[in-house]
Amino acid sequence: MFSVLIPTYNNLEYLKICIDSLQKNSKYDHQIIVHINEGNDGTLEYVKDKKLDYTLSTENIGMPKALNRASTKAKFDYIVISHDDFYYCPDWDIHFKNEINFLKDENFYLS
Repeated sequence: MFSVLIPTYNNLEYLKICIDSLQKNSKYDHQIIVHINEGNDGTLEYVKDKKLDYTLSTENIGMPKALNRASTKAKFDYIVISHDDFYYCPDWDIHFKNEINFLKDENFYLS
């Protein structure tokens, strides 16, 4: 359904909460792509263990470049930009999908 891009910079504990909430509270199967800036806190090992898609930089390249790199792995038409400290509430993706469909139906959607 969505490719969720999550740049992170040595923020493993919050990243775990973010990813857990995505996996627990999503009704659809989303692609999670993490961009790891440095990852000196075990982030790389965690992402590999969870079998998530990821990109990596050895230094902090900032959010715009991190998102651009992560987006090269996106498999879905819709991309969600996330922060590593977001928490996804139950059924977030159903509401988001419904809103996209509403905008399409109302011709607000530009392709």
